[in-house]
Amino acid sequence: MSDAGESKAGPSAGAPQLLRALGLKEGIAIHMGVIIGSGIFIVPATIAGHLQAMGPIILVWVVAGLLTLFGALTLAELSSVLPQAGGPYVYLRHSFGRVWGFLFSWNDYFINKAGSAAAIAVAFATYLGYFIPALNPANTMLKGEWSFFGHPMEFSFGWIQIVAIATIALVTFINVRGVKFGGWVMDIFTTAKVVALVGLILAVLFSGKGSSANFLPWWPDHWTGQMTSAFGLAMISALWAYDGWIDVTLTAGEFKNPRRTVPLSLVFGTLAVIALYLAANLAFAYVIPVQSMSGSPRIAADVAQTVLGPIGASLIVVGIMCSTFGTTNGMLLGGPRSIYAAGADGTFSKSFGKVHPQYHSPYIAIISLGVWGSLLTFSGTYDQITSYVVFGSWGFYALTALSVIVLRRKMPNAERPYKAWGYPYATLLFVAIASWFIYNTLMEDTRNAVIGIVLLLASLPFYYYWTRKRESTTSAQ
Repeated sequence: MSDAGESKAGPSAGAPQLLRALGLKEGIAIHMGVIIGSGIFIVPATIAGHLQAMGPIILVWVVAGLLTLFGALTLAELSSVLPQAGGPYVYLRHSFGRVWGFLFSWNDYFINKAGSAAAIAVAFATYLGYFIPALNPANTMLKGEWSFFGHPMEFSFGWIQIVAIATIALVTFINVRGVKFGGWVMDIFTTAKVVALVGLILAVLFSGKGSSANFLPWWPDHWTGQMTSAFGLAMISALWAYDGWIDVTLTAGEFKNPRRTVPLSLVFGTLAVIALYLAANLAFAYVIPVQSMSGSPRIAADVAQTVLGPIGASLIVVGIMCSTFGTTNGMLLGGPRSIYAAGADGTFSKSFGKVHPQYHSPYIAIISLGVWGSLLTFSGTYDQITSYVVFGSWGFYALTALSVIVLRRKMPNAERPYKAWGYPYATLLFVAIASWFIYNTLMEDTRNAVIGIVLLLASLPFYYYWTRKRESTTSAQ
């Protein structure tokens, strides 16, 4: 692995290598751009339906934000010690062994990123339907439904899928052309989505069409066990809106000064997202009474229409389209790096570890993710696929956080330009809450948790095949 100061990074000096072309601006854009998708434009209504009082609503966004921040602070130290492409793959490999890194990559690449790319591209096409009526989910050319072990499955093909696949194809092309181009696109669309969200917040502030009375009731008269359960359900929605906070570490091998830039991207980007989310929730409630928020499934568009009129709704839809397109680009920018690291390390097919000789991108990993994500757009249940990964993802988040403690013991003399704030208490608190989240998922959504475990275990034969192939190749040399 090359040092941080070199221009390129890759598995070997003789082969084409990843290009170190990203700076702090791109790092923050990637971090914020992947986190801010369509969630903040929709999720506040879902959370209001669970809690129905403004105090608990704000509290759930603060708690979820702090949990995300504690996780980001932990990753900041790991990325400064091991500033390599693949992020958690590298941290888990050094802490617990190659098999744990491989399991993360399998889970992150084939289920998490592919399912998310499909879901968000379909969301982009659906919002485009606001301007093009033909893009209606009801306008399907082919449709089929069946049951798989009691699970409803659906196949759907129409203009929505065609536009979603074209969107994935476009961002695949962008990212094959190199990380510098992909980072530039992230800059543009992250700026656009932040401007749209800030613009909406400011429009509410200066419109004179809201009322502080809409924040009432601020707190429920009594906190019951039912409220605790509702808070837990609301946390799931809030954490989904914050998800994607690990992705900038996947591209650490392509930053000019990763030991400094990646930690700063994690910390500044997370704090900025927390501030934006809190301000957006207050702005939405200022216009729409907290009791009515749950009846507003497109709450951001409804708020925009109230304060700016019909043109406001159109503008916010454009903002959501910028947001979803940028996030889809982020999936194809960061996602392939996890399986690239496994391929370069020999725990997955070596072809996935190849770098394009001209563009210095992991092109096979990118194209494969684009193809798999495109196929998932045909499924009416791709959102179900992403629900399978909740259990596994949070398991890896907890395990990655524990890597900080393990690596401080395994690598006590390693250079640590950044050390995790509040260590070990913030790290242990993150692990504790993540463990609770995993337990709650196992208890409340047992079937999906079990399916997630089975999908992980199904990857092990591939791991042992490629590991033995790597060992036999090494011994033959």
